[in-house]
Amino acid sequence: MKYFGTDGIRGIYGEGITEDVAYRAGRALASLFSGKGVVGRDTRTSGPSLEDALISGITDGGADVITVGVLSTPGVSFMTRSAKANFGVAISASHNPPEYNGLKVFSSDGSKITVGAEEALEYYMDNTGASCGAKGKRYTGSSGIYLASLTEDAVNFAEKSGRSGRLDGLRILVDSGGGAAHGIAEEVFRVLGANVTSLCLSCKGECINVRCGALHPDGMAETARRGGFDLGVAFDGDADRLVIWQNRLLDGDEVMLNLASVVRAKTVVGTVMTNSALERVLAEKGARLVRASVGDRSVYEIMQLCKSNLGGEPSGHYIIGNARTGDGVLSALVVSSLYLSEGLQTLHLDPRKMIGVSVSPSVLATTRANEAVRQAKRIANRVVVRPSGTEPIIRIMAEGGDVDGAVELVRNALVNV
Repeated sequence: MKYFGTDGIRGIYGEGITEDVAYRAGRALASLFSGKGVVGRDTRTSGPSLEDALISGITDGGADVITVGVLSTPGVSFMTRSAKANFGVAISASHNPPEYNGLKVFSSDGSKITVGAEEALEYYMDNTGASCGAKGKRYTGSSGIYLASLTEDAVNFAEKSGRSGRLDGLRILVDSGGGAAHGIAEEVFRVLGANVTSLCLSCKGECINVRCGALHPDGMAETARRGGFDLGVAFDGDADRLVIWQNRLLDGDEVMLNLASVVRAKTVVGTVMTNSALERVLAEKGARLVRASVGDRSVYEIMQLCKSNLGGEPSGHYIIGNARTGDGVLSALVVSSLYLSEGLQTLHLDPRKMIGVSVSPSVLATTRANEAVRQAKRIANRVVVRPSGTEPIIRIMAEGGDVDGAVELVRNALVNV
């Protein structure tokens, strides 16, 4: 598609994402959905300008807008359905560096819109429809209801599994990565009784995801170790991704195993990147793993199909219960409750290696690349090669067997086409 990738519209500010793109997206949203929308953003310096352009497009198209200011992507999803809005937009480039920004669009139920809806929006972005008459109005909304929901959901999950949702006595280190979780995470942990220390309090949108947060958790981990914290948590720019430290950095699939025990999941939805060790351990516990394609939209769609209450990705996106998208803060609260009640389970992963290669996705169609993948699958148990949906790279993953040899076979083929 022309504007949308695997997770909304995204690009470098001033190039792939501009005020003109945001304005036309707003007009398109008004043309397709009408009614009213919810708009929130992360802390990026380009956010306010894009927000103004987007809102102008929506209201010029005749729809109303409820603005919620700086709020996580899962918070915008929640506020969209809570406000009974027709659509929602989170202005964020998620885990990408500060120079990027983007638009994530939600339908009325808070789930990410379908590919068909994206195609319709692209049509209207290039073929502006007439407004519905009078210009729409702009209102200011409060995110307080989302904070209350986080607390309530965390306690409910704990109590349903025979645990207390209170976090009294927990010493936790929070790294919001300079992004939208700042303030939200600290507040809900304190409400539940935790002793909270925050990193990078002065870090805002100009350094979002830079050497901090879920993309760079080593600093958080070292500070947590030296400070004797019980847990450390790190979020990405829009707080839909979570990394946890508990004496060491936990693998994303290990976090999934622990979440499964709290929400009592019988069917867990992972992706093609999910480690096979999780599949085996879940089977031993009487549960099953179903794999979706990469991306939390795909995970949520399969969760709906399988009536699952837990899905996620090794990268740190976890969709729990009635959530429609990954919620890093809610996931951190649920894991913290488990840690205090009985400790966290360990998952011994199958050997795995993942790299990214900066080449054009078109090389995947070459005979040389296809043959390399076939050869790699003979020496590794699983091999996944796919273009990233958010970065200009191809990701190579090998699991079990000769993972180094398998990855090198594919990498050589891709760079020498």
